Amino acid sequence: FRILAYGIAVDLTDEYCRLAKSTALENLRRFVHVVIEVFGGQYLRSPNAEDTARLLAIGEQMGFPGMLGSIDCMH
Repeated sequence: FRILAYGIAVDLTDEYCRLAKSTALENLRRFVHVVIEVFGGQYLRSPNAEDTARLLAIGEQMGFPGMLGSIDCMH
């Protein structure tokens, strides 16, 4: 979880949980695949009309009318 949550290097897991780098990477890959399998349909989908309206309303309340995404993710 620390690799995913904090972006720590995989080889640092050896220090606190005694896992080899390859084992830690394999466990991370399996965990991510299961999360995508279980929650992908609900959370990893394109926004529908209701989602878009909600996001636009939140953006307008925050002083960014017409903006759907986060300002730090805009290109």
